[in-house]
Parts: sequence; structure tokens; C-alpha cells
Amino acid sequence: MTHLPLPTVSLTPERGALPRAGGRVDALLRIEVGVPGVERNREAVTLALVIDRSGSMGGEPLAYAKRAAQQALTVLQPGDAVAVVAFDNHVGVVVPTVVVHDDLSAVHEAIEHIGVGGSTALHAGWVEGLTQALELEHASGMARVVLLSDGCANVGETRSEAIAADVAKAFADHGVSTSAVGLGAHFDERLMSAISTAGGGTFTFVETPQQLPELFETEIASLSSLRGRNVRLAFDGAAARFVAAGGGARLDAGRIGFPDLVGGMPRDVLVTIELDAHSALPPLRLSWDDTYTGAHETLDVTLDLPLLDPDALAARAVDPAVAAAQRRHAYADAVGRVEPLVRGGRFDDAEREINSLRAQVDSWPADASRDESLRDLAQLLERSRARDHAMSAKVAHRMKYHLDMDVGSSKRASMLDAERGLRSAKQAYRQAASSTSRPARTTDASAGRTPMRPARTVHQAEVAHQGGGTTRLEVVIGDITQQTADAIVNPSNRGLFGTAGVDGAVHAMGGPELTAACRAIGGIDYGQATVTPGFRLAATHVIHTTTPRWRGGDGGELATLERAYAACLDAARRLRVHTLAIPAIGTGAFRYPLDQATAVAVAAVVAAVTKHEVPAVVRFVVLDEGLANTYARELDAALAAV
Repeated sequence: MTHLPLPTVSLTPERGALPRAGGRVDALLRIEVGVPGVERNREAVTLALVIDRSGSMGGEPLAYAKRAAQQALTVLQPGDAVAVVAFDNHVGVVVPTVVVHDDLSAVHEAIEHIGVGGSTALHAGWVEGLTQALELEHASGMARVVLLSDGCANVGETRSEAIAADVAKAFADHGVSTSAVGLGAHFDERLMSAISTAGGGTFTFVETPQQLPELFETEIASLSSLRGRNVRLAFDGAAARFVAAGGGARLDAGRIGFPDLVGGMPRDVLVTIELDAHSALPPLRLSWDDTYTGAHETLDVTLDLPLLDPDALAARAVDPAVAAAQRRHAYADAVGRVEPLVRGGRFDDAEREINSLRAQVDSWPADASRDESLRDLAQLLERSRARDHAMSAKVAHRMKYHLDMDVGSSKRASMLDAERGLRSAKQAYRQAASSTSRPARTTDASAGRTPMRPARTVHQAEVAHQGGGTTRLEVVIGDITQQTADAIVNPSNRGLFGTAGVDGAVHAMGGPELTAACRAIGGIDYGQATVTPGFRLAATHVIHTTTPRWRGGDGGELATLERAYAACLDAARRLRVHTLAIPAIGTGAFRYPLDQATAVAVAAVVAAVTKHEVPAVVRFVVLDEGLANTYARELDAALAAV
């Protein structure tokens, strides 16, 4: 990872030492990473702005949404990409995904002409935003959907838990995050914060136009400075384990999962450690998917902390940083108790709780966290005294969210300072020295690909069944959506969204009936398969399957890919299909190594058709000559070994 700063991990026990007798101890865990040097181009950003234009957004909320979208354009740089989607009870693409150049006046004008409409198909609008965000997934960069809405979904999918689940699947399967910006006095803050939490984005609400410039500068900074995803930390040894974690972290079987690792934005988490008696602390192992190297990285951290007897440990003072984290944790819990009070109209009870919190916070040491908390409490008290149910609940909910996710104003300021400083340094660097920039992105999603010609068979072989008879295996260069077959396989995602790549093409050719059938199914897990009719496709059936993204192979990706092929072949047997067409699953946006993915595909198919008579024909459909030759070689080798 040349020229890239390594993350750092620190662990501060409550009293600066660990109990020799073992047991549980609170500690403050901090993970941070610097921003890359000036010689590194920042990652290109794809931003899909999804604007709610429903009737409930009329007036100030829609005006703010349009201003926010236009403000977003000012912080994008050449090479970034942007799309604009608007929805009411129908969804429209105002600006299809376009690469940013110097003149964005046409995009500004298109946003300005968005007018108020009818009902709120929020989920469908988000899905179109996801589709647009994935249009350029063949190019490097980070993608985010930003939903600007009052969150009052009333058309199509309206269940909060289902919407959040789809957002989470998009984040896990495609790496596209989702942020939610609440607008107006009546937006559903619980839905909007659930969307942002599930989607790895941010949640905020806009009360004044003055908030807009920093809002999108923060969004862009959190993407362009993004260093790691799927951040995990665990002890590399059995003598210690994490048993509790706060600050937006997730605890699973002793391992902590963190929000994204962003340059210049430290992550602080109050944790509880359980330590075996008379045991030194094992090393910590940090792992993450690095957005710069494209690899799954690990870092081992050895911590040298003293072991003390009970009396010596009790004699030590509590570390100030740990004490502050404990105060913030207790404060967040107390803020969480205020929200149901104001939501239920119990304003007198809420005001007593708020005044008690103000007294507590006023006694804290003077710092940015104290100042922010006092400002928030003053605003909450003002709303409560005005008997404003809606805004009181929104302020309390936002406060609780920021505390839980450890994204207070001081942390955001730290990230923005780092981003602004790096931006200034880069400008000076470019003026002082020449540097090689990466190739410009293109708006043509098919750029660099060989134009499709009529399908042609380049290789075929026969496989004998154990009970007699044969299955013909073919390698075909062509378009899977054009295959005349009893069934084709569609490599989708867990939400069956029909977004981009082969999945998007299958949905586009299958028509809205196919998309509706997938929405009725709801989703599948990795390695599973489900079936829909082909509708407007040439194929009678579509077998949908999904695999995780390739993350180096240590997460069982190839085993899951093998299960996916087996599930598709099992579905084909149940359907009694004669001809099955299969693309190269996982080798596109999910970036499975071609040689390994091909080996799994051929081995799984040969093993299945050796045992069963159905299908009679299995067709491997690939896009180019090189991949076809790889399949042919692998097929010959597999059959020679049978």
C-alpha cells in the first residue's frame, strides 16, 4: 500500500491498565486513518440525487430539495458523475448518469424545472437512483444515492423495514451507499434514519438554506476520503473478547464491525472487554476492504498494557477520555428517553428531562462536544416549549442518531478540514509538478466493450450420464438476453432489484412484468436461486441467483458461487428444461477472477449433468473470444478428468 497511510488502533482501558484477576473492563477504542498524499487522485464519485416531488413536498420542502441538489453540483469535480431522479407516484429520470465537466448549466436547469406532483413512490424512486448510480460501475469510483424526501411513502413498497432491507442489500451487494435528507416539518425521521443506517450513509434534515452548502460538502468528503469498508476488529487469541460496543459499532461473536473508515474522521467506540485471569491482552487484528488497493487488508496491532491487582487498579484515576466516552454514552441513552415524551405530547415531562440534561452537560469539561450538546438541548427545549410535536421529535431523533453513530459536528469538522486541506495541497501540487491522471470516465456504459454480434457457438462437448444418454455443453459468444432457451440464468443481487450489468439488461428485456415478479418474491440469500417467467424475453423462464462481491477469496466466495450454480441447475431440473443458458456469473461487477470463476462454473455443471439427464443442453454464454477460450480449455480439462 505504497503512499497510503496505515490505519491506527488505540485501546485505552478505564484506568489505564487491566485486571490481573480477569473479568470485564470498559475501554475506549479509537480507529483512524489519514488522508492519502497529494500524489494520489481522489476517488471519482457517482452521486444519484433522488428528489421527492410528491404533493406533500409542495412549497418550501421541494424548494430546499432542488437547492440542495443544485448545491451538490458545486462540490463535484471533473470526472465525477451525477444523475437526477424525481418521483411522485411515478418515477422519472430528470438527468441520466452523466460525467461532470465544466458546464453543468443543463443539469441546473433540469433540476429547476422539477414541479410538484402526486403521491409518494419512495421505494421505486430509490431503486431508480440505485440503477443510475450503477450505470458507470465498470469505472473506478464510489457511488451514493442521496434521497431528498419527507419520507412519507404511500405508493408501492411502503413498509419501513422492507425499504431499509433493500437499501442494506444494495450496500452489501453493490457497494452503493444511501444517505437520507429529511425535508419539511412532517418527514418520517424514523424511516429516513433507518434508510441511512442500513445504507451506510448519513442522515440529516434541513431546516434552513444555510445548512445546504456544508451538507453536500460533507457527503462528498465522506465518499472521496473513504478508505475502507467492511471494517472488522477482533482479538487474535482466546484470552480476551469484546462483549459490548457502542458508537455505531456492531458486535457479532466477539468481533466488532465498524462504519466506513474515512480519512481524517476518527471512530471512537466505548467497548467492554472480557479478559481471562492472569492473561496478557492478545493482539488485535483489524481488517477492511481497501477502496484504494481494491484488496482485503489486515493489520495486526500489539498492545502493551499492564496487569494490576485489584487494589492497585482501584487506586488509579479514570482516564479522562474514557470518562468522556462514558458520559456521552449515558447522555445518548437519556436523549433517547426524551424522544417518546415529545412524540407523545408529554412536554412537561420532556422539559424536566431536558433541563436535567442541560445541568449535566453544563458540568462537562469545556470542549466542542459540550458546546454542540448544549446547542442541541436549547433547540430541543425551544421546540418543546412551543408544543411542536413534529419538530421536537425530529430534533431529538437527530441528536440520538448522531450520538449513536458518533458523527457529531466536531467529527464532521475534522473530516472536512482534512478534505479541504488535501484539496488545497493538491492544487499546489498540480501547479508545481506534472502528474499522470487516470483515463477520463465516459458516459457510455458500454465503452470499451466489443459490440455484440449474432451469437455463435465456438466450442461444444458431450457429457455422458451415469444412467445413459448425454448432455451437450456449448460455449457461445453472445447476449444472454437474446438466448432462445427454456431458461436463462440471471446473476442478480439479494434484493432482485434489476439494476445494472446482466441483471439490468435481463429486467429491461423482460419488461415491467419481470420486475414486478421479482418484487413479489422479495429477495434471496447468497447461493440460492428462484424462478420467474421470462415474460418478454425469448427464454421461457429466468432463474435468478446471487453471490457476494469478490473480497479476496477468504470469505468463502468460491464456495458460494458453486452453491449458486448448483441451485440454478437444481431449479432447471425441477422445471424439466431442455436447454439452459448460463452467463459467467460473478465475473462482471462482482469481480471474481476469471480463471477461478470459470473453473467453478465448469466443474459444477459437469458434476450435475453427469448425475442427471436434465438439462439436455447447457450453454455457457460469454461476451468475448478470450473468455470463450478460457471456458473451452476448462471444459476440455474437466471432461478429460471424468
